[in-house]
Amino acid sequence: MKRKKITVVLAIVLVLVIALVGCGDSSHPQSTTSSDGHQTDMQTKNTVKDDLGREVTIPENPQRILALNGNTMEALFNLGITPVGKVEEYKIRQEGVELPSVGAAGNINIEAVYKLQPDLIIAHARKQNNLVKELENTGATVYYFNPDSVGKNPLIDVNTSLGDLLDKQEAAQAYIEHITSIAEELKQQISEQTDIKTAILIQDGDTITAAQTTTGYGSVLTLLGIENIVPENLPSSGKENWVPFDIESILANNPDLVLILAPSNDPENNKAVLKKFKNDQKWAGLDAVKNDKITILPFKVNPFRSSAETMLKTTAETILKISQQP
Repeated sequence: MKRKKITVVLAIVLVLVIALVGCGDSSHPQSTTSSDGHQTDMQTKNTVKDDLGREVTIPENPQRILALNGNTMEALFNLGITPVGKVEEYKIRQEGVELPSVGAAGNINIEAVYKLQPDLIIAHARKQNNLVKELENTGATVYYFNPDSVGKNPLIDVNTSLGDLLDKQEAAQAYIEHITSIAEELKQQISEQTDIKTAILIQDGDTITAAQTTTGYGSVLTLLGIENIVPENLPSSGKENWVPFDIESILANNPDLVLILAPSNDPENNKAVLKKFKNDQKWAGLDAVKNDKITILPFKVNPFRSSAETMLKTTAETILKISQQP
């Protein structure tokens, strides 16, 4: 009789233990302890493919991030992250301008990169794809990224991509909602106060080049509700922000507005460029020229010199101003 009681008690204890273990398994995801003592979810792997097709494991909560492109630098700031260094092209925020330099994006100083001791380097997939080994030798994780090909609207989508990469989705979403709200208000003003539906943004030089839609410049037109007449399937369209686009093609598409990128911060020089286009008989057949809807876009409208908000507001102001001229 005594033996039966012990057996019953043991059976009850065993059932309770199994039940408790089962509850524990159902209420917590399976995890493991890493070498530094932190628990990590076994089902979560932060290994991704970068824009060079390389498999890269992003460090958890990187503290010293270095971006080797101005657009990427600004996106980090938008996410609440201050990079440890800058490229020379970056001219937007004073706190970014004052960071130690690693040279120009097209001529990275590897020794300067070493000195900054980054734990994560975000390199440009087009401009720095020849530096894979040199950057890896710094000891940092190197992720190659092309901010100009992250979606249809890189001015916005670059923040989403980096937010996903760095687990900053909420910050990215908050920033995008802020910019979208501003863009919608400006878009409505342009729609109500002008008859501009199509445009082209060109750059003066030996040959005329135009901004593609899927670039920072093209993104501004899209967000303001204006169609860029430059098609997306032009030769080298996946490689360059600016593509050759001759006057014959511009005449054929006959945009409502022609914006010329300011070649410098010199007002007199910019006026001379505008006058040259207005007086060129090859452009005389354009409705934009006939209606005096051809103008210089201010020098600060540049993804390396201004924030997305400033680019949108300045471009909208330029469009509204030229539309109100008699």
